[in-house]
Amino acid sequence: MPRQEGNGIDLIFHANTESGKTDDLQNDPDINLGFLNNAGEWASISGKADIVTDRDLVHKYYSPALKAWIGDLGDGKHDGGPEDPRVCLIRVNAKTAQYAVSKRTSVGGFVEFAKGVATGETPSVNKLRYLDDKELQQWRSQAK
Repeated sequence: MPRQEGNGIDLIFHANTESGKTDDLQNDPDINLGFLNNAGEWASISGKADIVTDRDLVHKYYSPALKAWIGDLGDGKHDGGPEDPRVCLIRVNAKTAQYAVSKRTSVGGFVEFAKGVATGETPSVNKLRYLDDKELQQWRSQAK
């Protein structure tokens, strides 16, 4: 589960500096994240990602469960702990966000879907919302 900054707008993920994803992000920091739940609600966040190796920030967001993902090389340095130089953060600075929230119950969504199949009309099951960079900046500025 990602951590959040900027009043919940910007996301923090843990990563291994020796993974391909960190190389990819150093070459091209433009990203898109997608989230979907069982109700069919979704979010799409576009932005810029950067690799953060600052030990204070790694400590701030570190979770002991990371040891299972990073692993212990048995050399006393690369142990998956917060001082392991392989442990880094990927900070995603959101530029735009689009999301859909369900307007109906699952039964109501099924009825809309069935109606769409029968009539050929697009079913109205979600309410869409788009947030641009200006709106996201306003939300960040409300952070405490």
